[in-house]
Amino acid sequence: MTRDKRIFFENFAQAAEHVVDVLSRRIAAESIMVVSSEGAVSTVVKVFNRGRELVREGQEIRFDPEYFAGWSSSHWDLPLVISRTSQHPLTRDAYRARAAAGLGGEYSLIGFPISYPDGRKFGGLAALGSKERFSPEDLELVTSMALFLSYIVELERRLEEDRERLRRLDEDKQSVEALAEAYRGEAQAARQSTQQKADFLAFMTHEIRNSLNGSIAMSELLALTELTEEQQRYLDMICSSNGFLLTLANNILDFSKLEAGKQGIDISLFDPASTIEDVASLMAPRAIEKRVELILDIEDGLPMFVQGDAVKLRQILLNLLSNAVKFTHKGQILVTVRQVPPQEENQVRLEIKVRDTGIGIAAEKLDGLFQTYHQVHGSDGKVHYGGTGLGLAITRNLIELMGGNIGVDSERGAGTEFVVELPFVPYAEFDGGTAAPLRLDGMRVLIVDDNVSALEVLARLLSEWEARPSSVPTAEKALELLDADVFDLVLLDMHFLDLAGRIAALPEAPPVVLLAPLGTVPDLPGLDGIRFTVFKPLRKLQLYSALSAVTGIK
Repeated sequence: MTRDKRIFFENFAQAAEHVVDVLSRRIAAESIMVVSSEGAVSTVVKVFNRGRELVREGQEIRFDPEYFAGWSSSHWDLPLVISRTSQHPLTRDAYRARAAAGLGGEYSLIGFPISYPDGRKFGGLAALGSKERFSPEDLELVTSMALFLSYIVELERRLEEDRERLRRLDEDKQSVEALAEAYRGEAQAARQSTQQKADFLAFMTHEIRNSLNGSIAMSELLALTELTEEQQRYLDMICSSNGFLLTLANNILDFSKLEAGKQGIDISLFDPASTIEDVASLMAPRAIEKRVELILDIEDGLPMFVQGDAVKLRQILLNLLSNAVKFTHKGQILVTVRQVPPQEENQVRLEIKVRDTGIGIAAEKLDGLFQTYHQVHGSDGKVHYGGTGLGLAITRNLIELMGGNIGVDSERGAGTEFVVELPFVPYAEFDGGTAAPLRLDGMRVLIVDDNVSALEVLARLLSEWEARPSSVPTAEKALELLDADVFDLVLLDMHFLDLAGRIAALPEAPPVVLLAPLGTVPDLPGLDGIRFTVFKPLRKLQLYSALSAVTGIK
């Protein structure tokens, strides 16, 4: 307990022993005791007897319960001074017990309670001495020592709480470590399972695609032979099934790669505008088959080159446009591309919107749109759409893999709009700029198209090129403007092909550029007045080249 002439106590019992020892040498007491209390029963913890054994350790001292309860409620925090233990209600039972044990004699008693800071009772420190032997200084010393023991009691309580807290923390730590080990095992098993599934799917899709490619090749050869109408119908069904199965196999392979974490970002240098135009041209024939117009609205002034994953950008757009064509039976699909403020330095951020006029999606089904194997459209009562529900899940995963985000806004019966933002790295070796110095200084252009969106996109594009466009949706209004004003060029949608001859018959007739859907070869009557044909969806450079060639602008 003693070290370097300083006193250290390992517990309350040692502190109590020290206090009893000190008091035995400072005051003339026959007995000094430290007791702990449980209601009206006190137990002696430490004791000093100068002569006879008046009190012993472990002894229980009992008080009248009713009197003790009343006395302790009003006197507990006060010094205790009893001049005659045989007469005081608190001590006379103990006096009688001593007398019965042959330890009789009149004593006086001084003491002070030992308490916790919150008022809870622990016990007390008391001294027995000859009648009226204790001085006020003795009482003061006993009081100080009792307060000291109160401090020790609280320290021991807190130490015990800390030990208990550490014990629980150790148990929690062991539990967490056990859980972590279990989770590590489960994670490893999950990774192995995912890898095995990915390997299996990769093998199966590879084998399926090999067989499908053979079937597709034979179907294409068969299509070159003479077929009856019934045979052609059967062949069309075979080709459609082959296409669906090939798409399904590709989607499963892509999803398994994403799930296994095998998909990475392949950085290359590419032209974002041309890439998006390529994808739109690829999807245009499917849209044309359904008499749905696919319109491109690419902001003038996009960077000519950026660094990023062009392959994944194509796949994202293909998936979104495939969905748009699939669920749109009339109207249009509008693809807009804009550059938006970057979220960090050294970044080019593109916003791509795909808006269709299709069947739309009910609000309560939007939450499940990007879930795996989840379809929001099975059938609309007239058309069974089929599909696996993987396309949009793959699309979202690819977008997030590239560091972008996707949102959707839709209304049942009013169409759907997907909004994608993707970050790219600017090409530091090239000083920005556009794909070409596109300028049509002051050229007067009349645009004739019955699609309002197409008119707006073309008019804005020509204005950005510093031309002076006028837009009309009907042949009658076109002829009115041609009679009233002079134009350098007429952009004529194929729906108004019969207007070309009437324009050619006008005095000083302006040249006509025909806007025709991709894949339609104008082997049609009435093309004599057409100077040039540009195919939709419009590519900006092709349109500019056609206008330049017709008007002689360099």
